[in-house]
Amino acid sequence: MPIKIILILGLVALTLLCFMVLKSRLATRLFILAQFCVGVVLVLFPELANRVAALVGVGRGADLMLYLLLLAVYAGALLAMAKFRRLERQITELTRQVALYEAEKKE
Repeated sequence: MPIKIILILGLVALTLLCFMVLKSRLATRLFILAQFCVGVVLVLFPELANRVAALVGVGRGADLMLYLLLLAVYAGALLAMAKFRRLERQITELTRQVALYEAEKKE
């Protein structure tokens, strides 16, 4: 039983942290809230993960969670790389604009 309390408190803390740090759109907040709810349900009813795993053809609920985590990590990495490339393009454009501005000032 103590592990359930620890996990739920961890989920609450991480959800609040996401809300404070991200301060993002409603869709993102709803997604984070949905993840929190699913996490709490799976902590309170771990046999539910086993049932869902059996429905989709996975041996155990823990294996299903691992597979889903791998997909989430991959998606997160792709989104982070896309954001990084957008930022690189923006920095390049700003650098060009500053260089042109400085060149005009010298003339």
